[in-house]
Amino acid sequence: MAFGNKPEAPQKNGSTSFLGKGTFIDGKFLVDGNIRIDGNFKGQIEGNADLIIGEGALIEASIKVRNLVLIGEVHGNVECAGKLEIHNTGKLVGEIHAGKLVIEENAIFEGSSVMHPKKEDKPPLPSEKTSLKVDEIKK
Repeated sequence: MAFGNKPEAPQKNGSTSFLGKGTFIDGKFLVDGNIRIDGNFKGQIEGNADLIIGEGALIEASIKVRNLVLIGEVHGNVECAGKLEIHNTGKLVGEIHAGKLVIEENAIFEGSSVMHPKKEDKPPLPSEKTSLKVDEIKK
């Protein structure tokens, strides 16, 4: 337990990475956990991660993550297996492939989007070859 009465919240995948304001990185960032970027990044971001791009951040990269919360600015293509949220201060220029997409009022999105909703586990419909007629069941 941390200071005070509130227990610490468990973190997904146990780790959080942070790139603060004034930071500039050029390259490939592979992450398994959570990451928040408030600085500048150019290159590629990839991993089984929840990514937050903070207000004032400028990202020029292809991004492939689990979930993305965009409060800053991204120029590049984005793939999210889960949900992509573009908040009212967020700007995204590029292609989006996401399971779910949320764009707040005043957010800027220039590009194209493709939605890939999660497939529900439904039993397949019987084909004509396997269907039985009522007369066949009575025999």
